Amino acid sequence: MSDRDALDAPEQLSTGVPGLDDALGGGLPAGDLVALVAPFTSGAERLLYALGTENPTRYCSTLRPPAEVRDAMAAADLPVDRVDVRGLDADALVEDPSEHLAGLDAGSAVVIDPATGLERTGEDTYQSFLEDLKRHCRTTESVAVCHCPRTTPRTLRRDLTLARADTTLVLHREVDPGGTRSYLDVGKFRHGRPPGEPLPVDLSGTPVVTGR
Repeated sequence: MSDRDALDAPEQLSTGVPGLDDALGGGLPAGDLVALVAPFTSGAERLLYALGTENPTRYCSTLRPPAEVRDAMAAADLPVDRVDVRGLDADALVEDPSEHLAGLDAGSAVVIDPATGLERTGEDTYQSFLEDLKRHCRTTESVAVCHCPRTTPRTLRRDLTLARADTTLVLHREVDPGGTRSYLDVGKFRHGRPPGEPLPVDLSGTPVVTGR
């Protein structure tokens, strides 16, 4: 990244979710590692797609083919022109992160979706990957978001992901005869003041925080 790029890099990156940036005091702090924890059935991917509406985004898909990710974004009426979707093997990514993270634009979003396969590697290897990921984000004033689906039993290195994350976003989904409701809990926000209560969020279309 050039000196000019460094000067142009934002101090915060937009989440692309109306209402969420305001709740976070402007967005996600540049350089942060974010863990998005959610049930598999929650539709949390739409929060990941929304990042690409406001930021150049490198989307590292460790499970779905890139075409499926792009199709899902298009179905949600979210633009894909700023999103570089790459299908990556989790082991290859964790063993040589620099190969896949090199050349990030200033103020980028990096998405790891899901992080589960990486979390199942050796502890030392995975911790080294997280350090490399954070270093790339600090150097380019970018933000990395690891999608951490809830699993049973709990994913092996999940505690390490949550401990190294600067920000944790936990999505809760409630289903009852009255309908479906989703809430986003900002449990940890090291470089800002977290909201005092969970944020109601509508994921039926373009994600938006409601009722604030």
